[in-house]
Amino acid sequence: MKILHLTHTDVRVDSRILKELGALEAAGVYELHAIGMAEHGTEGGVDVLHAARVRSMRVFFRSFRWLPGPVRHVLIYLEMLLRVLVAGLSVRPRLVHCHDTPLLPVAVLLAWMCRAKLIYDAHELESDKNGQTALVSRGTYFLEKASWGGVDGFVTVSGSIMHWYESRFAKREAELVLNSPVIAAPAAQLAGEVERRFHHKYGISDERLVFVYLGLFVPGRGVEKLLQVFSAQDVQAHIVFVGRGPLRELIERCARDNPRVHVHDAVPHDQVVPLVKSADYGVCLVEKVSLSDYYSLPNKLFEYAFAGVPVLASDFPDMQKLVERFDLGACTADDEASIKQAVLRLQVSGRQRVTTDLTPLGWAAQASHLRGLYRRVLHPALAVPAS
Repeated sequence: MKILHLTHTDVRVDSRILKELGALEAAGVYELHAIGMAEHGTEGGVDVLHAARVRSMRVFFRSFRWLPGPVRHVLIYLEMLLRVLVAGLSVRPRLVHCHDTPLLPVAVLLAWMCRAKLIYDAHELESDKNGQTALVSRGTYFLEKASWGGVDGFVTVSGSIMHWYESRFAKREAELVLNSPVIAAPAAQLAGEVERRFHHKYGISDERLVFVYLGLFVPGRGVEKLLQVFSAQDVQAHIVFVGRGPLRELIERCARDNPRVHVHDAVPHDQVVPLVKSADYGVCLVEKVSLSDYYSLPNKLFEYAFAGVPVLASDFPDMQKLVERFDLGACTADDEASIKQAVLRLQVSGRQRVTTDLTPLGWAAQASHLRGLYRRVLHPALAVPAS
């Protein structure tokens, strides 16, 4: 049974798509295919990843930088739609799994032409994201609404995002697939002594707590507020920023003046949890700059949890519900004063570890949810609830 995943990103570096392909490979009943766009400056071609034939296309019009921006973007989009349609027809899938909105219209057309089922996988609340212009937001909403009649199944990453889609469009067979890391909970949380790699690397005394920020250094993630908080005289804990992004220079400048602020280069996905395990607390602060952020359950929230590291998270509905249910740490409002008070409280509380059973949050459970949705969409008369 042929399954085709479509995305405008590069499948080879998209961790969520790769994890989902791995989950479907484990089912042992699908012939897997994927089509994505090679990142600019990288080679295209065909790879086999998780038993899937992954085709990465180089977009011809991306090199036409002399064209006016709007014209170039339209040509890039039209090229993607046409090439994906032709390539998809050569596969003749039984089910099309479309990631994000840009390729959703061609996914609907392809599914109709091949008499296939269609699953739409919204990795965020696509029409209300940080950094998105009003025009792009309206265009995204229009594409989703116009395409919804061709959607048979729906996947997303948080309960509030699921509710948002179901309240605006017709309900479909749906499933939450959380952004959990592929790692066993007990081994990540409990095995061995904590190495305190951050303490050793930056010469931090053992009695000082170390907070870690994981992810992109971009506006809307509380970076500037954290720099102010950890520069306060009564905050004795240290913070390590792990990642990359446009605010790195700001962080490095602060680190030169403040010995409690440190910068660490980004690490590969499979090294994140072992590295984060060295910290005392993780930071997952998101500002309400979009509905997608407000309703989010970020990857790093799960990476902290599976490293056994308590988190200081935003008091947004889905994050707070998860933190409280699984005793993952503490939540705070996203203003500087509230963040500082939360850090001071944790500073007094001292070191703790997450020891709750996280099996329901693990990737094995998410993979089972995804396979269950496939059964319900492909064989509605025979489907049984996922184990």
